[in-house]
Amino acid sequence: MLRVGPLRTVLGRAAVRAAGAVIVVGVLVVGVGAGALAHPSGEFGPPTARLSAEGRTVTIELSAPPDDAAAIGTAVGLLPEDAMEAFLLEDEGAQPTAAQIRELSASPALRAYLLDHVQVLQDGRACAGTARPAADLLADGAELTFTCEQPVELVDVRITVLHDQDPRYATFGLDGARWTVLFTAAQPEHRWDAGSSASGPRPFALLATVGGVLLALGAFAWLLVGRRRSSSDPGPGPGVVGGVPDRETEGQLGAR
Repeated sequence: MLRVGPLRTVLGRAAVRAAGAVIVVGVLVVGVGAGALAHPSGEFGPPTARLSAEGRTVTIELSAPPDDAAAIGTAVGLLPEDAMEAFLLEDEGAQPTAAQIRELSASPALRAYLLDHVQVLQDGRACAGTARPAADLLADGAELTFTCEQPVELVDVRITVLHDQDPRYATFGLDGARWTVLFTAAQPEHRWDAGSSASGPRPFALLATVGGVLLALGAFAWLLVGRRRSSSDPGPGPGVVGGVPDRETEGQLGAR
């Protein structure tokens, strides 16, 4: 269980990260357009899946902040339970070692997890997938490729990464053009028009999605804070009612 001091540090940093995510995405969508959204902003924001297609192949570049990538390592049983908190607390001594990260990145269990939680379907049939995690999953993510029976036009993309750990997780999907979605536990599957992504961005179409994206990122802030609430924070001390000293305590303080 986290001590009160570290817990408050985690919650504070979680709030900063979530606020940064809202600011970064809002500014990029409104002021720059979808091309800029192709570049996730460091540790801000949820995991990101960027899609591209060529011929019969769909490529998904999956990346995540180090704490979320560590949570994937925990989900497959190769990183300790406190690996995610170590990143949030910036406790370098408790973060996974280089050897642990190499073992995770090369693990067949990781590839199986990714293929279980990232899928592409064409006309209701699953496209054959291959997962290629980078040598350092936490820093560089993973590339997944899916080969479909026909040249890719309309496909359904399903992403449930980390939903098995907490249903409030979401993955931000984009294709560098007009398509931006959130894969959530409530809506883990979205249709993607690969032909439309090649025709370039439409800023006004993107503006229509800003509200939904920012609302979902607000839910992401709730995730970051809520997944710490299982660690109990002691209530107010004696003589404190609703965070304010009671009359007797206030009189004693005044007498001093």
